[in-house]
Amino acid sequence: MKSSISSLWFGCAYISICIGVVNADANAKRNTHVNSHLYDFQARNRDTIARIYNTTIYPNNLPILKNGSAATPMGLFNENATGRISPLGNFTGFDDSTEYFFALSPIPGQTGAGILQPNYNAFTSYELHAFTSGCPEVASSIVYLNTTIVHPGSPSHGQYVTKIKEIAFWRFDENGAVLYYDAQISNLSLWFAKFTGADISNGAVQALDIVTNLCPQIQARCTGANQVYSSDVECIATLLAKPFGTFDETWGDNIVCRLVHVVLTQVRPEVHCPHVGPTGGMKCVDIDYNQEYLADDLALFGSNDAFRCSGK
Repeated sequence: MKSSISSLWFGCAYISICIGVVNADANAKRNTHVNSHLYDFQARNRDTIARIYNTTIYPNNLPILKNGSAATPMGLFNENATGRISPLGNFTGFDDSTEYFFALSPIPGQTGAGILQPNYNAFTSYELHAFTSGCPEVASSIVYLNTTIVHPGSPSHGQYVTKIKEIAFWRFDENGAVLYYDAQISNLSLWFAKFTGADISNGAVQALDIVTNLCPQIQARCTGANQVYSSDVECIATLLAKPFGTFDETWGDNIVCRLVHVVLTQVRPEVHCPHVGPTGGMKCVDIDYNQEYLADDLALFGSNDAFRCSGK
């Protein structure tokens, strides 16, 4: 009898151990699957964000400036991508989104109408300082774009100038392309002062910028059906009467807004020339904070939960 009991006990113990091993193995496989799933979407989302900023740096941004949004690498933005980049404004659709991300990046050594002295500064690298993604459809990031001098043959070539910080929330479609984005560029005025070396708070500098920089570029690029001012004199008189504004809030009927948008007249003048014109073309216009920054979230993102993981 003792032998039978002993055998039964050892048998039960053996079965328990076997069950434990099987359960442990199943749990390990389940955890591996979960971790693999987490890694898969996190790696995918991180890769999309990294590729976006890599396309922002020089010379990777040149194809978009020259050929428009059609030159954007595949898989970065959904065709219906919509979002906001504060303090620049709201952007709707693939063309708007990609142009404002990539074509606004500075090009070193540019010459032409309205450029009295070439600026050789450009974004030449990026640093992904922070990234988190708790579900496949949502992520957030903090990125620094490093500005250095790009002037081969010059002693200053490669010299560090400054960097700009962008904090962003992203929502991705089922393929990992950005569907919605809400980004904030911090201290843009201070960065611009470092980038240009100019004191644009000085009234004389502001007036000179309109006369020698902004209006010549507008008049050279906005011609024919895209003309917005009948003459240099009209352009100067109209813009001197407007507030200069600040790069910490470019969204308004001011000069800094037009300094931003005149860059994009190189890409789609038929779209962007009205933005630098007398009325601002529904871009460089004065806005209501409650409407554009708060109420418009529903119109931009389809809901107030666009950057929240489902069920959280």
